[in-house]
Amino acid sequence: MSAIHDTRPAAWTSLLDDAGARRDQDGIARDLGTLPGDAAADMAYACDHLQLLALRGPDAATFLQGQVTADIRDLSQQRSRLAMHLSLKGRALVSFRVLPAEEGLDLLVPATMASALQEKLGKYMVFSKATLTLDTQRVVIGLSGPGASETLSGAGLPLPRDSDAWASNDTISVVRAGHRYLVVAPVEDALDLWPSLTDDHDTGAADHALLADIADGEGHIFPGAEDLFLPQVLNYDLIHGVSFNKGCYTGQEVVARMKFKGQLKQRMRRLQWESDRPLPPGTVLRNNGGQSVGEVVVSVLTRQGVQALAVLRHDAEGPLLVDGLPLGHRPAPLPYALPEDAPAND
Repeated sequence: MSAIHDTRPAAWTSLLDDAGARRDQDGIARDLGTLPGDAAADMAYACDHLQLLALRGPDAATFLQGQVTADIRDLSQQRSRLAMHLSLKGRALVSFRVLPAEEGLDLLVPATMASALQEKLGKYMVFSKATLTLDTQRVVIGLSGPGASETLSGAGLPLPRDSDAWASNDTISVVRAGHRYLVVAPVEDALDLWPSLTDDHDTGAADHALLADIADGEGHIFPGAEDLFLPQVLNYDLIHGVSFNKGCYTGQEVVARMKFKGQLKQRMRRLQWESDRPLPPGTVLRNNGGQSVGEVVVSVLTRQGVQALAVLRHDAEGPLLVDGLPLGHRPAPLPYALPEDAPAND
């Protein structure tokens, strides 16, 4: 099994395997024997595709402030923030969510990108009083749907009310991420919580969590899509994942130039199509003329077909093709408005 699988607490791995986990080549539990269904239904899922990196030390916040797109100062107000670490070209290399933590910060990262983020940030950490280590003792459980808040309250967990809000009761943290909640807990607590959180809910794992991400319009960088997208292209300017007045960070000049002087030619959108085959991140989408008009950010196979987030050029028209074959895609709504879709003023 993969190195990612080996970092999971054994008791948590056993719980998911006993529940019917189907794992991919990285050892990540994609589901618990059933494909995701309706993104609006009550769901509880093991976020096996996420890992925690613990950034600790007196310089933790100052260090990260100079490395990522988000304004880390916002976290002092019981907030979490989406963030990206960029290349010099201003393109996203890794994306993650930053959470407050005792004596530092927690970074909630796609598991397949955790090592890359450790390596990239480690290059700049030499002169800072901070460390960045993989946390193998905590896991993440997600909840979504109209009954999620009641389920959290019934389990005695704190309930953050606003999007990106964060709350904690000592060892367990809860984040409101869009319309869903992420519970970050030591494995012993997670094992105790799992029965109450999954009662009367559809249960699942990584693909159920990703479907909730897609419904919330939250795109992340997975292998195959590194160094492709400006933060604004993935709509991070609309969901508080990039600050334009926080000061310098790697790639900041390119991001600011696009904001204040450029014209954004593409945006991430939500799509769906009938297929039994999701497409890997970074898959090129073409028009009838064979020209590239976009790329897949993430896609998930559900019981109703494939749901996806994909970056598309504003001038893309007609069918989208992959390997010369039309997807037969249909647009699906995002929970926020894209500026380019706003009606023009008379």
